[in-house]
Amino acid sequence: MSETIDKVSEEHPAKDMRKRDGETNMAVGLFLFVLGIPVSLGTFGALDRPHAAFVNAICGIVLLLIGGGVTLFGWRGFRNATKNP
Repeated sequence: MSETIDKVSEEHPAKDMRKRDGETNMAVGLFLFVLGIPVSLGTFGALDRPHAAFVNAICGIVLLLIGGGVTLFGWRGFRNATKNP
C-alpha cells in the first residue's frame, strides 16, 4: 500500500494537488452559487404563500453564501498554490 502512496506523491507534488483542490473548490462553489440564483428567484413566485416564500428565501441565501464561501476558499487555495516560492 505504501508503494502506491509513494508513487502518487512522486507523480503529483503537493503544490499540484493544492492547485487541483483549489480548482475543484472553485467549480463546486460556482455551481452552488449558480444554483442559489433560481432558488432565490423562486421566492418571488411563491409570494402568495408566505411559508413557501420564506423557505425559498432562506434556502437561496444559504446556497449563495455557501457557494460564495467555497469559491473564495478555492480561489485562495489556488492562488497560494500558484505563488512563486
